[in-house]
Amino acid sequence: MKTKKLMSILVLILIISIAYETYNISLSQFKLSDTNSSYLGGLTWSRSLDASLEKARQENKPVAVYFWAIWCQYCAKFQSDTLGNPQVKEILEKDYVLVAMDLDIDRDAARKYGVSYPPYVLFLDGNDKVLERVPGAVDANYFLPVVTRVRDQVRSK
Repeated sequence: MKTKKLMSILVLILIISIAYETYNISLSQFKLSDTNSSYLGGLTWSRSLDASLEKARQENKPVAVYFWAIWCQYCAKFQSDTLGNPQVKEILEKDYVLVAMDLDIDRDAARKYGVSYPPYVLFLDGNDKVLERVPGAVDANYFLPVVTRVRDQVRSK
């Protein structure tokens, strides 16, 4: 097991060094989060639930709260295949306020909403009312009708 981990780390270092040498890409470009935002699935997600709820109230938009973890093997697939789907991505960028919660950091928020594993997407209105839950790494064909339905439900209010 230790040999496998060591080989994985060495391969990652090799890939990063080749990318740096070939494309002049620095390690700072590989960040997933900073103090204010997370960068997952090609989308920028706020890390502040309170500020996002306020923004959602002002703009009459739903909030998508994405619970993830760095160690979650299913999150990577969900981010690339589902969140990265062009139709899903367009609706989320245009019609939602996005919040990402790292389960290792945002434990209180996870506990508040009863989320115990990633990936998990919670849809809220601006008043913090849960509109829909999507547990697990669902595909874009499942997720797209949900984001459309929740968006339309909030717009109709």
